[in-house]
Amino acid sequence: MADFDTGTGKTLGIYTSALGLLYLVFGLIEIFGGSGEQVPGDLFGGFALVVIAATYLIGVKGVLRGRHQGLSLLIGGLFLSAVFGVLYLLIIGADGLMYLLGEAEELPGLVDLRPAIWFFILSLPLVYTARKLTKRITW
Repeated sequence: MADFDTGTGKTLGIYTSALGLLYLVFGLIEIFGGSGEQVPGDLFGGFALVVIAATYLIGVKGVLRGRHQGLSLLIGGLFLSAVFGVLYLLIIGADGLMYLLGEAEELPGLVDLRPAIWFFILSLPLVYTARKLTKRITW
């Protein structure tokens, strides 16, 4: 029996699986050395992306069936996406502050925006949908 509408679950599941696959592909690219300036080679950052991907992808089956167990994994993935996305945004802000203080020679540009930041922005529509689906749940 479904806990919420399966039509919403299918839409949410497709979006979640696409986002999870993006996290997985870019995480593996980062682990294996990166791809130029756009995707830096970062072992621990790549593992973080793979963990986020696993969290999203494990929850897809439950979300497609309209179950709250899948939704809880989706919310966990959203939390991890937010933590790493905001962390990398703070790093860029700190680099910009270093430039303003005269400690750095160049201002960080769009090249410094890591994939985790872009994926965090892509995951924001899921926040609204997850909030709408959990509004009536009694904790």
